[in-house]
Amino acid sequence: MKKLLLLTVVVMMGCTLGPKVRNYQAIVEEPVESPFFFIPPLNLSDYKDRTWILLAESANKNWFYDPYTLSEDADGVVTFDSFSVPREKNTLAQFNATMIGPYRQKIDCFGNNQWSETFYTEKIIQKNPLVGQSKPINGSGWVKIAPRTAMAYMRTRLCGRKFIDDQNINYFLYQDGFMPLAKVATAAKDPSNKATQGRASDDLVQAPQEQAIDTTPIKTPSFYDVVNNQVTIIDTKNNIRQMKIASYALDKDLSKKQDYVFTADCQNATYSFGEQKTAAAPKQAIGNKDTFSAVALDRACGDHGAYTKLVNQSR
Repeated sequence: MKKLLLLTVVVMMGCTLGPKVRNYQAIVEEPVESPFFFIPPLNLSDYKDRTWILLAESANKNWFYDPYTLSEDADGVVTFDSFSVPREKNTLAQFNATMIGPYRQKIDCFGNNQWSETFYTEKIIQKNPLVGQSKPINGSGWVKIAPRTAMAYMRTRLCGRKFIDDQNINYFLYQDGFMPLAKVATAAKDPSNKATQGRASDDLVQAPQEQAIDTTPIKTPSFYDVVNNQVTIIDTKNNIRQMKIASYALDKDLSKKQDYVFTADCQNATYSFGEQKTAAAPKQAIGNKDTFSAVALDRACGDHGAYTKLVNQSR
């Protein structure tokens, strides 16, 4: 009898003090801290020790990404790190608490879907709605990229775009200069204006002349694309590679500026950059990691998985 009573007490104590079965919904709703970064950026080394160049501009934000993290797997999924910052004139330091990220981003170029590390945006349409229209666990999972958003523009740049009068597919490499700050019209801020309801807050400034623009004189930005994302090996022994570069003005018509050839000496970290069908340009030293020359050299000589197409024409 005493043994039975002792066993009963042990079982009761085990049920009281032992591990409890946790509710699944409670686990899902727990606050999640980014496994890599602080938000806002308390650890500024997450930014300062990286290389950031402009990738896209929206009405309210600028999006930067680290071109040295750019890669693509065999399934056409492009991976990169990015962050956003309010697009406004201010006197804040370069890295400040208004920045959001950085986040590891993945874009499915064939399926037009996006995944972002611990980051969920309600405005992005889900690829396959879950049971009860609930959010993906911890904000993760593939979601459909909504049109006319900054992410949609990033996709066209990173996954390639084709112009009407061009048979090639162009992949973003570098942008020289920023778009002017737009003075948003009063109607766009009025919630009673039905024309603006449901519109994403980060719609792109694709046609700046459609809005009231800051009258401060500014040089029209230009951007450089790698044609077909193709890198040609012209000298295997000395590891000399070339890329065809197309340049456009970032205006309403994306007017073509010039075609160039970027020649990279991967062993000696030098390059030449000149117009096509002209004499060879002199070799130059590579600049800082956020300059056009360094980013282009990394695209030509770095390891980006399936993102670049290597063609060997060495003799």
